[in-house]
Amino acid sequence: MRPELDGREYKLLLSPERFRDASLETVAEAFWDNQMKPLMDRRLGLRDGGEPRYEGRFDEPIERTVRYWDTPDCALTRASLALRERVQVHGQSRSGARTEITLKLRMADLFVVAATELRGSDDRARSSFEEDIAPLEVDDPLPGKRSVVVPDQRSIRSRFSRSTTQPADWRDPQRTLAGVHVLFPTIFELVGTSTSIQSTPDTGLDCGPTIREFVVKGANVRLGAGIVGKFALTLWYFGAERSAPTVAEISFKCATIEGDMPGKVARRALALFIAMQTDLGDWVNSKHSSKTALALPDICGPPRQLVEPMLQPSD
Repeated sequence: MRPELDGREYKLLLSPERFRDASLETVAEAFWDNQMKPLMDRRLGLRDGGEPRYEGRFDEPIERTVRYWDTPDCALTRASLALRERVQVHGQSRSGARTEITLKLRMADLFVVAATELRGSDDRARSSFEEDIAPLEVDDPLPGKRSVVVPDQRSIRSRFSRSTTQPADWRDPQRTLAGVHVLFPTIFELVGTSTSIQSTPDTGLDCGPTIREFVVKGANVRLGAGIVGKFALTLWYFGAERSAPTVAEISFKCATIEGDMPGKVARRALALFIAMQTDLGDWVNSKHSSKTALALPDICGPPRQLVEPMLQPSD
């Protein structure tokens, strides 16, 4: 019997330039009040009782440090896996902060992902099976291009993910495929399904850029049948400075009802996500189609020169 989806998450990259000249709190509040609320009024209408479908507002930011890891021959990326290290920052110090490691399998084939066993070794490990929904778009294949190609009629691209997160001691001795195997016992089986992989258990891992992640949550949309879309606005800063973000993303996540989403609710969520792509105008990112790809080690992600110029503050 196929496992039930825990939830669906709709993700849209925003233009990071929109977040250069003000604090995240200020921009998030303006974005919610001036962009998202009118959009939902236009596209979704009111609830049966006459109330708007949006509720709440964004809270204070959560700050975390994030890094993604892979082997020198990109064994994890080739196997549709992503290995993420994340540490929540308490004030300005990482002392006492707990490191969490997440291994995620994500691909378009529902049945492959559903049948995959991805368990953690820690009693505190938690797993999820979700649908990740993004705009239907691809990176421009021409050399040197910094744009994405989208269809005239906006649509969606679905990928399914199985992920497991657990606390871990993640220091140099553990940063090998064998170390990942200690945390996630089925890793060799998953990597072994990919061809042309030369990595061995003692292969060391490389990391992508160190990312300072800021996330605000608290704003919601009521989609009907008791299903609530919970928004998150995320900024990524590559490097130590918090002068200009490299990545910005708006997303909303919906839990399912025993793996299901009623048709009217699904149509409403789809209408909202399509409207976000079309109505937000130059708020929408037109340069990249994947947030995670930008965080991978250089050899496994897009050319770094396509990313780094965005770090420079505007004149």
